[in-house]
Amino acid sequence: MSTPGHPDVLRLRPDAVLALAGELTSLAAELHEDADSSRGAAGSLARALDGDDGATAASAATAWAELGQLLAERADALARTVAGAVRASLDHDAGIAGSVGGHPRGPR
Repeated sequence: MSTPGHPDVLRLRPDAVLALAGELTSLAAELHEDADSSRGAAGSLARALDGDDGATAASAATAWAELGQLLAERADALARTVAGAVRASLDHDAGIAGSVGGHPRGPR
């Protein structure tokens, strides 16, 4: 059995984390499109169904669109946060390496 690393050590693979941020950005774009489609469906449902049924279906589609929009915004914000954290970490490493006259050693 191997001994785990020191608990205060953070091992970061910047490329992998940036790839995750890219995936989150793509997911956010898809969620935005789905929310727009749901908004359009709400109007179609209201016209296609009479009375209370149409209003209920349209309300459900509108609520679903709002949820999709919220998820899209949160996924986009998380992607920007993750990418910013990676850039900050790399900049910090470069600053430390520059102050001691060395070069960053790669992922930490």
